[in-house]
Amino acid sequence: MKRCVYIIGGTTEANRAAARLEAEGWRVVMSVATALGAGLSQAALIQTGPKDAAAMAAGAVAAGADAILDCSHPYAVRATAESRRAAGLVKIPYLRYTRPAAATPGADKVGSWRDAAGRLAEAGGPALLAIGSRNLNCFVATGVDVTARVLPMPESLAACAAAGIGPGNIIAAQPPFSTDFNRACLRRARARVLVTKDSGAEGGLPEKLAAAEAEGALVLMIVRPPEPEDTLYDLDGVARMLAGLPVP
Repeated sequence: MKRCVYIIGGTTEANRAAARLEAEGWRVVMSVATALGAGLSQAALIQTGPKDAAAMAAGAVAAGADAILDCSHPYAVRATAESRRAAGLVKIPYLRYTRPAAATPGADKVGSWRDAAGRLAEAGGPALLAIGSRNLNCFVATGVDVTARVLPMPESLAACAAAGIGPGNIIAAQPPFSTDFNRACLRRARARVLVTKDSGAEGGLPEKLAAAEAEGALVLMIVRPPEPEDTLYDLDGVARMLAGLPVP
């Protein structure tokens, strides 16, 4: 029977890891939080739904996993903590693999969502929020005119409504986004400021930065939370570490 790796996350790097490991003979089961993530997943076997450590552990056991590979988003701090705990609960190896940070010339870097909101209040708007559907409230609270670009999902639109962002200030679209599309979004929002995360090349950050430069918009970028010291940033290293795990 093939050895199994349980992958956490519906990210680009999760799909990349799944394809590589399946090609190398691993059986891959991917755990994703949303139906959208499941739809984008390239793994043959998928589990869907938000999960804490206990639920992840149960999923790993059901899959017969030999290891948990955490490929959750760089800003999904809780998912990383819970997946590490899950591996401890079932006593199997845990690996963290994520995208490297991108070069961010010209970005005004801030350390938290609150800091970004404060900086936006100082800079004034209008602003395009390219941060997803979470943490919208602190930007709305500044009183600055904001437009949110979110995934075209009911829960994303509901989050915008809950934050007080009306339909005329919502752009619902599915990435990846080109530089030209980012420019169009900035113009649609009449944005003087782009608020974004350090989502790396996989998250389309270079295209956002290029668009902001072309449109003359200030970039406020929330820096990444610190990664665990044992985080891996290259797939070759992940494959080598998994290949070196002892056979139970």
